[in-house]
Amino acid sequence: MTATKSLKEQNAWLIRTALVVHAVAFAYVVFQPLPIIQFAEPELTRKLQAFLAPGSISLGLIALTRLVLLGLIPPHLRDRLIHWRWSNPLPGSRAFTKIGPSDSRVDMSKLQKKYGPLPTDPAEQDRRFYSIYKKHADDVGVLDAHKSYLAARDIGTINFLLMILLLPVAAWFAPDGRTLATYALFLVLAYVSMCLAAKAYGMRLVQNSLAVASR
Repeated sequence: MTATKSLKEQNAWLIRTALVVHAVAFAYVVFQPLPIIQFAEPELTRKLQAFLAPGSISLGLIALTRLVLLGLIPPHLRDRLIHWRWSNPLPGSRAFTKIGPSDSRVDMSKLQKKYGPLPTDPAEQDRRFYSIYKKHADDVGVLDAHKSYLAARDIGTINFLLMILLLPVAAWFAPDGRTLATYALFLVLAYVSMCLAAKAYGMRLVQNSLAVASR
């Protein structure tokens, strides 16, 4: 549990960045502020730095928003939203039947000698993989993949929620259909891209864990 909290804390700045990008995009659609090119002006840059300064109220609000958004969806539903699978969504449920055998670094025969007959049932695969992962969680490759997976999963979850929450508001205030369509496309792409990234990093986590375990 401590390692997971540490990884999430390390990813906090990525989540804050994603929230700021969403805030800027939403403000541009709803309030039609100055052209984007003016974001490069020194004065605006200084204001943005002050806005994101450690200990600032705005940064506290961003952290609170992150806490609320991630708390709205329980972990099992979050996994389904990110992996687009209702039953056994986590990649560990395919660790020994698909992901492991497809990686040349993983010696499946060694895994079977070390851990006994490998399950084929998805739920049992997920449980067995988790027990293997826990033994090698501190390996650099495993740790890096896990950190990236958690970041992509959490940002993807936030992207989904903001897509649901902000799009109706933008539809009310958007000045024209083209602006609204562009914003809707941005929200959908933000969600889908993070889901695809989480899927890739989740698979890498399984591959790296099994590769280390089969040395």
